[in-house]
Amino acid sequence: MEWRQAHIDANREATALQAAARVIRRYAGSLRYHPVTGLANPPGREFTEAARNLRESLGRVQEWTVGFREEEALLDGRFGPRLAGEVREGHQRVHALVGLLRAALDVMEQVIARPERAALDAPYGLTSPRRTHPGTQATWVGERADGLARALAHVTLLKANIALRTRASPGRTL
Repeated sequence: MEWRQAHIDANREATALQAAARVIRRYAGSLRYHPVTGLANPPGREFTEAARNLRESLGRVQEWTVGFREEEALLDGRFGPRLAGEVREGHQRVHALVGLLRAALDVMEQVIARPERAALDAPYGLTSPRRTHPGTQATWVGERADGLARALAHVTLLKANIALRTRASPGRTL
């Protein structure tokens, strides 16, 4: 019954990613940054907690990616290359999205922690800010978190269906 708990945990993690993404997106419209004055309003506690929750979720999902190759080898040996290939593509998508979300979180936290100053001719002159606006960066973090949640839920559902198919077929176990 270990596979059931793993799928429940993965779906729970996908839900947590989506909840944190909603909070990040909600704050994206309220993050203000004035490059000339350096004035920036710091996000609220709920925003920082959501960012921390995203980091924790990323850590847990990253731990799961270690076992992906083992699952793929098991599936390839028992169900052939087609089903194993679908799961492998889902695993690759999850792995890539983990990296993208981690990078977006790093940049967002840097932008919010240290706003960049620019001369009066910003945003059109040579001294315009080189960083993305914090609200835009927060929107990207929310999008990437949602994408990771969908990919995680998709590959989890695919593996659950394979496991159910295995239970329905006598003599085959996953």
